Amino acid sequence: MNDVSVSEGVAYVYDSDWQLETRRLLANQVIWDAGTIDHLERLGVRDGWRCLEVGAGCGSIAGWLADRSGPGGRVVAADLSTERLGWLAGRGVEVWRHDVRSDPLPAEAFDLIHARMLLQHLGEGRDAVVRRLAGALRPGGFLYVEDTDPSPVFRGTAKDALSAVKAAGYQIMREAGFDDRGGQSDIETLLRCGFSDVVADGRVAVIRGGSAEAENYLLWLDYLAPRMRAAGLVGDAGIAAARRLLQDPDHRWLSQVMLSVVGRKGGRADDGH
Repeated sequence: MNDVSVSEGVAYVYDSDWQLETRRLLANQVIWDAGTIDHLERLGVRDGWRCLEVGAGCGSIAGWLADRSGPGGRVVAADLSTERLGWLAGRGVEVWRHDVRSDPLPAEAFDLIHARMLLQHLGEGRDAVVRRLAGALRPGGFLYVEDTDPSPVFRGTAKDALSAVKAAGYQIMREAGFDDRGGQSDIETLLRCGFSDVVADGRVAVIRGGSAEAENYLLWLDYLAPRMRAAGLVGDAGIAAARRLLQDPDHRWLSQVMLSVVGRKGGRADDGH
C-alpha cells in the first residue's frame, strides 16, 4: 500500500481524497515494489494460487500477483478507496471496496494474503485484523505483511532542516495512531495470533534528491506541512529549506527500514503449497 484510508474511529494520517495522493502512492511503489516482489518470488507464488492484496493502493502488487498466479489462480485487490484500481479489471483481478477492520472475508479462501504499510496504522485493532486475515487463509497459507521503521530516514545528512521536518512529521503521525516500530510490532502480532514459521528481514534504499523515489518524501512533507505549521513545530523557512534539499540531485539520504514479516497458518496444507 500502499495505505488505508480514513474510517470512523481511526484518525488515519493520510487522506485518500488528497489531490496528490495517487502520485504519493505511485512514488511509494517505485521505492518498495522490487523488494516486495522478490519476497513473493521466494515464497513461491505460482499458477493457481489464490491471493488477497489488502490495502491495494494503486494495484501494482495485485497486478503482479495476477500475472504470476495465471488463469488458474484468483487475485483480489481490496481497499477502502477503489478508484485507483479500475485498470486491474483487464487483468482478471477482483476489486473489492473493503474495510478489513470490520467487513467479513471468506473462510479459508486464500493461499496468500499480503498487506504493505497497513498494520502499523491500525492501532489497537491490529490483532483483530490479523485474526480476521488468518481466518481467510487456507491451512498452510502465508500472511506476508510489511511495515516501516522510520528511525533511519534522512540519516547520512547533517542538514538541520530535514531533521526538523522528520521530528515534526513523525510526531504528527504518531499522534494519529502510527506505530513507528513497524514490522517489529508485526512479528509480535503474528506470533500472538498463532502463526508459525514467522520470519522477518529488512531493507533500505538510498534516495537521491529530485528522483522518482524522492517524490515520495517531498509529497509526505507537502501533505504534513500545514499541520507542522499549525502546531508550531516547523515554520515556512524550515519547510522551504527541506523542500530544496529533497529536490537537490546532489543530496542523498536513507529511506525507512521496510520490515517484511511472513507467517504460516497452522494445519494441513493442500496441493496449492
